[in-house]
Amino acid sequence: MASSPPSPPPDPRQEDLARLRRLRALLERPGGEQRWTDEELRELPRLYRHACSVVARFESAGESAGVTGEARRLIGTAHAVLHRERTPGPASLAAAAIRLFGVECPRAIRREWRLLAAAFVLLYGLAGLAGVAVARDLDLAPSLLDPAAVAAEIEGLRATEAGEPFRGNFDFGLGESPATAGWILAHNMFVGILFFSSALVAPVYLYLLATNGLMLGTYTAVADHWGQGGAISSILWCHGVIEIQAIVLAGTAGLVLARAVLLPGPWTRRRALALEGRRALRLLAPVFPLLFAAGLIEGFVSPHASLPVRLSVAVGTGAVLVAWAVLGGRWALRAEAPPSGSPATPGPAGSAAVWPPGAERWRPPPDPVPETRGGNRSPPADLPLLRRIRRSFIPTRADRPAADRRTGGRDDARRHSDSGV
Repeated sequence: MASSPPSPPPDPRQEDLARLRRLRALLERPGGEQRWTDEELRELPRLYRHACSVVARFESAGESAGVTGEARRLIGTAHAVLHRERTPGPASLAAAAIRLFGVECPRAIRREWRLLAAAFVLLYGLAGLAGVAVARDLDLAPSLLDPAAVAAEIEGLRATEAGEPFRGNFDFGLGESPATAGWILAHNMFVGILFFSSALVAPVYLYLLATNGLMLGTYTAVADHWGQGGAISSILWCHGVIEIQAIVLAGTAGLVLARAVLLPGPWTRRRALALEGRRALRLLAPVFPLLFAAGLIEGFVSPHASLPVRLSVAVGTGAVLVAWAVLGGRWALRAEAPPSGSPATPGPAGSAAVWPPGAERWRPPPDPVPETRGGNRSPPADLPLLRRIRRSFIPTRADRPAADRRTGGRDDARRHSDSGV
C-alpha cells in the first residue's frame, strides 16, 4: 500500500496572521475586557508580545504596508488596554475599605503582637504599680503625677457631697456635650499623631507610655482614698477601653517605621521603609476611627450615663475590639483556601532548602500557566488589567510551600497583598 505524501509544513506567515486575527477579535469583542474569561486574560499578553515580534518580521521581510499598519494598530490598542488604569467607583472603594479595616488591619495587628504586648505590659504594669503604691501612701501621688493635677483632684473629691459619685473633669452638662465632644475629638486626633510620631524615636514613646500609665494608676488610687475609685474608673474606662488601645496602636505603627531604619534586614533602608510603611499604614488606619468613636463616647456617654450603662459600654467595646483583632480577616483566609484534598502547587525547585530568610520567594509561573489551587477564579473587573492578569497567575498564600508559610515576622512585608496571617 502506497504511503500518503507528507503534509506540507505549516506556513509561518499564515500562523502569524491567524494570531493577529485572534488578537483583533479579542480587542473588538462587544463589552470589552469585562466579558473576557480567565484564559483570555492570560492569552492577551502572549498575543500582544507575538504581535510585536510579527511587526518586526514583517518589516524585515518587506510585507505590505497595509498588513504591517494593521498589526501596529492592534499593538497600540492592546497596549492601551493592558496599561489603562480604572477609576474606582463607589462600590469598589467601599469594598477596598471593608477589606482594609476588616481583613488587612487585623492581620497587621496579629503580626505585630509582640510590640503591642510589650507596650501594654509597660503601660498597664506601671498603672498597676502606681495604683498599689498610692493606695498604700497618698503622699506618693505628687511624685508620680503632676502635683497641680493631684491637688485639683483632691479638692474635687473633698467638694463631692456624700453619696454622690465623683466625676473628675467630667462635670459638664448635657447641653455642653456637643462643644466639649468637638474639643475632645480634636484632642484625641492630636494625641494619636503625637504617639505615632514619638514612636519614631523609641525613648520618647516609652516616656509617653510610662507617663500615661503612672497617671492612670495614680488618679484612680487617689480617688479610692475617698471611696470613689469605682465611680471614676467607670467613667474613665467607658471611653478609655477604645482610646488607650488606639493610641498604643498608633505608637506601634511608628515603631514599625523605626524598625525599618534601625533593622532593615537584607534590604536597603529605602526598600525596608517602603515595605514596612505599608504595614505601618495598616496599623495606623484604624486609629483615628477608633479615637473618633472614643471621643463621642467621652463627650456624650461617660459623663451622663448611669453606672450600669458605662460598664456595659466598656465591656461591650472591649469585647468587640478583641474579637476584631483576633478574628478579623480569618474568614477571608478560609475563603481563599483551596478545597481539601486538592494538590499543592509546587514552588521553585529546592525552595524548602535554599531560600534564605527575607528573600523574595514567588514569581508568576511561565507560560503555559497551570490553574491555581482554589479554582479558576475571576479577579474583580474594576482592577487594572495587568493586575487582574497577575492575580490570575499568582497562587494565594495557601498555595505556597509549607516551609514558606512557616516563615513569619519581617517576611510578611514581602508577601503579596492577598496574603495574610
